[in-house]
Amino acid sequence: MEDALRRIGLTNGEIKVYLALLELGSTTTGALIKKSKVSGSKTYEVLDRLGGKGLVGSVVKNNVKYFEAASPERIKDYLEEKKKEIDREKEEIEKIIPALISKQSVAKRGEAKIFFGFEGAKTVYEDVQNLKKGEEILGWGLTEQPESWEIYFNKKEKQRDDKGIIHKMIINKKYKSLYNVRKKFPNTFIRFFSEELEMPTAVTIWRDKVVLFVITKENPITILIESPAVAESFRKSFKVLWNFAKK
Repeated sequence: MEDALRRIGLTNGEIKVYLALLELGSTTTGALIKKSKVSGSKTYEVLDRLGGKGLVGSVVKNNVKYFEAASPERIKDYLEEKKKEIDREKEEIEKIIPALISKQSVAKRGEAKIFFGFEGAKTVYEDVQNLKKGEEILGWGLTEQPESWEIYFNKKEKQRDDKGIIHKMIINKKYKSLYNVRKKFPNTFIRFFSEELEMPTAVTIWRDKVVLFVITKENPITILIESPAVAESFRKSFKVLWNFAKK
């Protein structure tokens, strides 16, 4: 019985007081507190809540207030009113769901994707061509890369440079072939790590994207992370490295 009352939304205190009133009939708070075993300070609060639900009534006799449980049949009316309230709340939620969905699409969630092989790297880097004049790409890494990669990316970098998209990059001092081609691009700025700092990877940042190119002969991997917060943290790292790198 108590479990059923709890399932319809009554608290433990409300259940104790309501059941006590059913047994006592019309009664004062003194007898009710003793019967329900609910403390005096909480009993008045519980009676107010039960009254608001239509499950308890009160009368004054000879200047003394008596409380009485409503008929158990009243529970069905309470449930019906509760159902109507839930339906009203549901209608209100239905009205605002489109606005909530709109906010979700605007506040883009961070995503991470992995691409395999040279084709995967090309797929990710194609997005650079969607940048506008004056936008900036930042990156560091690389001591060397396969010749086919170098040819492809030098071509893409020329297209990028012609559009006025800026690229600041830090490469290993050994990587002369890449430098000799790209130093001619007016919107490309290159600095160097020392020869001891070799790495077969490259980190590239633009807009809200961070891309890690892991260039191995066997199975090259490109990891794309889309997150404004992550991109901003990598930009801060780049600034430190850029100031450390040599011209």
